[in-house]
Order: sequence, then C-alpha cells, then structure tokens
Amino acid sequence: MSNTVDSSPLQRLGIFLLGLIAFAAFGLVAWIGFKVSGADNDSNYAKQSQDRIAKVMASDKAQEGAVIPNNSDLEKFANTFLDQKAKVTKKPVPGTEAFNEWMKEQAAKQAANTPKAEEPKEEKPKEEAAVKLTLKAVGNPPGTMKFENADISVKAGSKVILTFENPDVLQHNFVLTKIGKKDAVGALADAMLTDPEALKKQYVPESDDVIASTKLVNPTQSEVIEFTLPDEPGDYPYICTFPGHWRLMNGILKVTK
Repeated sequence: MSNTVDSSPLQRLGIFLLGLIAFAAFGLVAWIGFKVSGADNDSNYAKQSQDRIAKVMASDKAQEGAVIPNNSDLEKFANTFLDQKAKVTKKPVPGTEAFNEWMKEQAAKQAANTPKAEEPKEEKPKEEAAVKLTLKAVGNPPGTMKFENADISVKAGSKVILTFENPDVLQHNFVLTKIGKKDAVGALADAMLTDPEALKKQYVPESDDVIASTKLVNPTQSEVIEFTLPDEPGDYPYICTFPGHWRLMNGILKVTK
C-alpha cells in the first residue's frame, strides 16, 4: 500500500487472500516433504523410543527397595551437623604475633635436629721418618774401649732410633752430651765410683748436659733407644760413662742444618 494513495477495500482483500494462499502453499509443501521422507514410519525412530523405555524401566528396577528419605530423615541429618562443635586448631593464625613466635620455635627445633657439619680437621704436618743408627763398641781385640765409626752425621731436629751393640767383654753404655760437655759429664762419671747407687743408675750421671743415654749393656748384648736431636747444629760428643772408659771411648755426633 502507498502512504500517499488510499487503496480500495477490494485491493486490501486481494492482498490478504494472496498472503493466505502463500501460507497454505508453504504448509502443503512441508506436509508433502514429511510424508515423502517417511518420518512417521521410520524404524530407527521406533527403535530409539524402545531403548529409552528400556532404560527408564531399568532405572526404576534398580531403585526397588531403596530407602527414600522423608522430611524427618532429612531433619535428623541436618541436626547432626548443627550439633557438631567446630574444631579448634592449635596452630596460630598467620600474620599474628603468636604465629611469628610459633615459626621461631619451629625453626629452632629444626636447627637443633640438623646435624652439625663437621669442621675440617687441621692437617698435622707429617713427621719425618726417624733416622736409624747402629753404633758398635769395638770387640776385637777385647777391652779396646772404643766405638766403631765414631763420627756420625744427622740432620738437626731429627728423631733418631739408635741401636747400640756391645760385642766386647766389658760393659759399656752410650751417653750423648751437649756441645762441649764431654769432659764435664766424664768427670761426673768418674765421681760415681764413690756413689753406692751408681750401678742402679747404670753409671749415667744426673746432669742437664746429658741429652740421651742407654743403660749398661752387657757383653754380646744390645739396646735400642729413641731420642730427638736438638735444633742447634754442631758437634755433640757421646761417651761411655763407665768409670775410666770415657777418655778412650768417645765419638762425635755431627748435627747439621
């Protein structure tokens, strides 16, 4: 219709009938398509309907004998939760002072249970191997009262393992003295002739000038002693302090740097 020209009633009726005919034609086409497709006779549709019915029946059968809670049961169930008291945790709430103190306690416990790391052990300086010496009294001819190889050289501060052998027919000993103290210690040895305890002392004078000594070694016997040499280099005399022997039976232990 035009907004400017009035249409007659006959025209409006014609337009209405035309729309009605179009609607009816559309419905007819849809019905014919439905009939042609055979949807109302579709066997698959019938099978799906049967499957749905079977599932509903199986669900109902499975629930046979099941207890369906009523309002009273639901009320009891709800009351069980209302009666329960809230559990109080012993752990403090984060962000509070109590929580900070609790964290400090936990850290202290963990530190106490953590094994301490072993401190590195200080390596001790390795000791130098001991110097082994063998010193013999002259045994042939018997009673010579001398040391074989009387001059010996050893490094200062060395640990010495000395074996003194006596193949002679007389008793002898070995007494090492400080530098220049041979005569002083020898004089003390001579004075021991009047000492009733001299034999018990193995004829070794009691003096700070004595560095090391053996006991009196019987004929064909030997003795081993250990001692450490002084750090000061020099010539250290050694003698046999059996009275009267030291003037002949002596030697030098040369201590070198």
